[in-house]
Amino acid sequence: MAPAPLYAFQLPPPLIADFEPRQLHIPTSHPLHPSAQQAALAAASPTPVEPASTQLAIGGAFSCALTGASFPDLASLKEHYKTDWYKYNVKLRMQGKPTGVTEEQFTALVEGLSDSLSGSDSSSDSDSDASSSSSTNAVSRLLRKQQLDRPAPTRDDDEMDPLEALEGPRSALMWFEAANVNPGTQYGVYRAALPVAGGGKKRIDGGELLRELKSLQLPEQLPKGAPQGKERKWTLLMFGGGHFAGMVVSLVPKLVSKGKGKEKEKEVVVLEKKTFHRYTTRRKQGGSQGANDNANGKAKSAGAQIRRHNEMALTDEVRDLLGSWKEQIDDSELVFLRCSKSNYKTFFQYDDAVLDRKDPRIRGFSFPTRRPTINELIRAFTELTRVKISHLSATALAQLDADYLASITPAPAPVAPTPKAIAPKPTVIKLTREEELERDRWTRMVDMVKKGKVEALSSFLDKYGPELEQAQVGGAPWGTLPRWMDESRTTPSLLHVASAADQADMVKWLLVEKRADPTLRPPIEPSTSTSGQTTPRLALTATDHVAPSPAGRAPQTPYELAPSRATRNVFRLLTTQHPDWWDWMGAGVGGARVPSGLDEDKEEEREAKGRERRSKLRDKLKEREKGRAEKERAEKEQADKEEAERKAREEAELKRMGGHRVTSTGPQRLGGGPPMRMQEREMAGLTDEQKMRIERERRLRAIEARMGKQ
Repeated sequence: MAPAPLYAFQLPPPLIADFEPRQLHIPTSHPLHPSAQQAALAAASPTPVEPASTQLAIGGAFSCALTGASFPDLASLKEHYKTDWYKYNVKLRMQGKPTGVTEEQFTALVEGLSDSLSGSDSSSDSDSDASSSSSTNAVSRLLRKQQLDRPAPTRDDDEMDPLEALEGPRSALMWFEAANVNPGTQYGVYRAALPVAGGGKKRIDGGELLRELKSLQLPEQLPKGAPQGKERKWTLLMFGGGHFAGMVVSLVPKLVSKGKGKEKEKEVVVLEKKTFHRYTTRRKQGGSQGANDNANGKAKSAGAQIRRHNEMALTDEVRDLLGSWKEQIDDSELVFLRCSKSNYKTFFQYDDAVLDRKDPRIRGFSFPTRRPTINELIRAFTELTRVKISHLSATALAQLDADYLASITPAPAPVAPTPKAIAPKPTVIKLTREEELERDRWTRMVDMVKKGKVEALSSFLDKYGPELEQAQVGGAPWGTLPRWMDESRTTPSLLHVASAADQADMVKWLLVEKRADPTLRPPIEPSTSTSGQTTPRLALTATDHVAPSPAGRAPQTPYELAPSRATRNVFRLLTTQHPDWWDWMGAGVGGARVPSGLDEDKEEEREAKGRERRSKLRDKLKEREKGRAEKERAEKEQADKEEAERKAREEAELKRMGGHRVTSTGPQRLGGGPPMRMQEREMAGLTDEQKMRIERERRLRAIEARMGKQ
């Protein structure tokens, strides 16, 4: 039986007790390692340098390791650390520029600015306090003027640590490791689900985030009846396209029994829910009526008036609902809101507004959402509170850390090209016999996957699989295509190739027998390392470093490449059968993006119903064809009967008129049979209608001749 998904607020005590924040590993040889930076400072400083936190007093004076300035006591040195002069040198060091700018040189640079940096060089307490609020702003302006600093408009905290980027990239998920309980497994929790860590733009230490997560844990055994104390709840709101969905949900799940002898499962407890929908969007043109009015002026059509009225009515309905939920919203730990900026007026800035735009509890969803419905709100709540699980080896984690460090390492100063330098000729890479053989085997293997030859591929891997796996470098997962293959840009693994080729049997074999990773993504843009060489960055599995593709679309997983339902059903069936293998339904990074699982029994039942429906349709078509055949047969019999009656009437008329019909018997060959009469020779070659017309005329002449004799 597959283990139940982990609930972020009710984790097993041994697991959360062993949690440690995932830290960025910096090799000691890397330029951004603290020891390497201290060595660089020591080389650039004219005096012996000690760490900034423990400046050494030499000859009764305290010296700064970066600027070289000396001070009589420790208090003066601390005041020096608050000046723009020192911060400017720190910025230069972080940009890889030469430091040691003297105070006179810095003053001359400041005087060149249009605005004054007043108070930056004051040593008094009052002046120092006045300058602290504008210190970093002034230094940033000076650096931007010299095109040395990149502005960071998203930060709103004044004091910024220059080495803050070494803490890792800011992502929607915070990753933890449990080395003692489950080594080799990473656990991801959405920052937005934590009241303190998810609010604001200031970076929070991983230890503080872990302490907050531990403080939010619910007891393992929930008390019967109503929970004691203040009930923990969230409010989730979605608004857009004329649709509104709102829900107040309790964080304390309900335990529901699924049968005798089975463990109880957690279910979401919805305290309040409501949806509204009104016709407000302009069909076949897109956009709301209000947005079109603001851009092009108010339209006077009947449809525009209806949409304009519905927008006002929908706004009133939503505001009335929020007013009735005021007590529930005020008691909510967090309020999740998804709406466009043009719809902020529906929720904020009106009389008796329940929500305040500056409320730290309000935040958005950290993943894509669909049309506002109650089911979508429940899915979003489940996604926010479910712990993401990833299985990355130490080699893969080290590769990801190296990629990120390469992206934040300052590029070396460009070297001026030598005049009249002759560009070197491109070198032609000569492959060895082993490399040619390896490339041929990879090409054959990809061709087998595209054609769905499961047995041939199995035999091929049994023979050459170990050699191909040893040839892979960088700790890439099994089945990852080499970089030299053209297919690796859009289909980075054999599983991608099989899914894109619509080979359902091959996809199932790779997932079950070879445990191919369905969370792999195509490679992201290359990054430049500190040595100036371009290094391809692999998007392996669940990471915080997955970037959009050059075309602007997110890299696709193997499931998203499947063109038919049969291939997609393979992923959905395995999602139900083996949910612990991968994060199948994860919509964020590290997820396979499978929308839902598929029960094999229900699928067989659906297929059986489809076969039964098709069988009934075939029987119905057979009955219709049978009825049509019987109708045609009856019509033919009726026509034959009428023809027989007509012939009988003609025979009777001939007998009544005294004539007789001569019928020839025997073979009609040259020189054989009785001689043909004159009338028969005249009528030979005529159609039946012509013969009947001539026969009628002959009868009329015979009747007229008899009447003339009388």
